Amino acid sequence: MDLLEKVKAALERYFQPELLKLEDDDGISGYVVAQQFRGMSSLDRQTAIDQALRKSEEPLSREENRRVIAIAGLSPEEAVASGVS
Repeated sequence: MDLLEKVKAALERYFQPELLKLEDDDGISGYVVAQQFRGMSSLDRQTAIDQALRKSEEPLSREENRRVIAIAGLSPEEAVASGVS
């Protein structure tokens, strides 16, 4: 399983997102839209995404973790407001 698939699987399992868009362009970046992000601070969202990756059935290696550049956590309302959903 490549890194993009590992990250997608971890986020899908942890959040059961309404929408998940990730790209691998010299590093993983994208966004995850999930109910759990409602009312969360930016720091709490990043912590939750980090936990999802650490608690994955296939944990990321140190090198793989360094390749995860930025994953934004959005509530469904924020996704609509920003035009991604």
